[in-house]
Amino acid sequence: MALGGMVAPTALLICASANAQSTTAAPAPHIDTITVEAARQREAVERQVRAFVAQIAVKPYESSLARWQTVVPMCPLVAGLLREDGEYILARISKIAAAAGAPLASEHCKPNLYIIVSANPDALLKAWNKRDVWMFGDEPDQGGTKIRKFLNSNSPIRVWYNAELYSDEGAPLGNMEGRANLRARATRIVFNETRDLTSALIMVDSSRARGVNFIQLASYIAMLGLAEIRADADVADAPSILHLFSRSENDRPPGLSSWDEAFLKALYHTEQTDKQQLGEIKTTMIEGLLPR
Repeated sequence: MALGGMVAPTALLICASANAQSTTAAPAPHIDTITVEAARQREAVERQVRAFVAQIAVKPYESSLARWQTVVPMCPLVAGLLREDGEYILARISKIAAAAGAPLASEHCKPNLYIIVSANPDALLKAWNKRDVWMFGDEPDQGGTKIRKFLNSNSPIRVWYNAELYSDEGAPLGNMEGRANLRARATRIVFNETRDLTSALIMVDSSRARGVNFIQLASYIAMLGLAEIRADADVADAPSILHLFSRSENDRPPGLSSWDEAFLKALYHTEQTDKQQLGEIKTTMIEGLLPR
């Protein structure tokens, strides 16, 4: 019975009992399940990132990863294309380099990143090699196995890197592959010398690269030109421009992926003298791709 707008005590008890039963009957949210699933997905991506970096990064024993430095900044040159197309490739590569933090030389610089497009790259390379004995640098590879592999490659795009050692003060020490840390001080944390790119040659076989647009081409070239990587590495399902020639035309990546951009940025924003740089690159990539 209601008196003056008040509910009788018995009615209050009934309502409270009904509310309690309703609360008890409501299903508990599966927050714990969602959290566990998200954690598993994160762990899977972390493993994939670590495998991706380990596959593509070239890191000789007891030596740093090679990259362009302010001592020898990158100066790209494109040949074999119409002027307008060549300028587009240069502009695209320069934009990607700037975003990654790679040092770019001034406009009127001596080229050291040669991007050559040819319908007959084998003949061109062999003729070039005869004219320029230093084309492949001071290559220590016995018997020229690496050189022959490069010259005889049937890849749509092949790349050759020349790298030299520099002291921690930036003084050139010449090509001393396999003889790193000759000036080493007693430390297990840092390198006293670093491997820096001094020149690179990217040869594009125009007949084998058909079906690729200029955005894809410039992105692929930028990935190869900014870092010493294994272009033929098995990157599994990792999203990367490196799938450009291993997938069907309709399934090719449109340009640099967020993974590619994260790798290049991590390469140029981690300390090159740090012996744990490879691990730092992986961690930096993961933090950029999977922010908490």
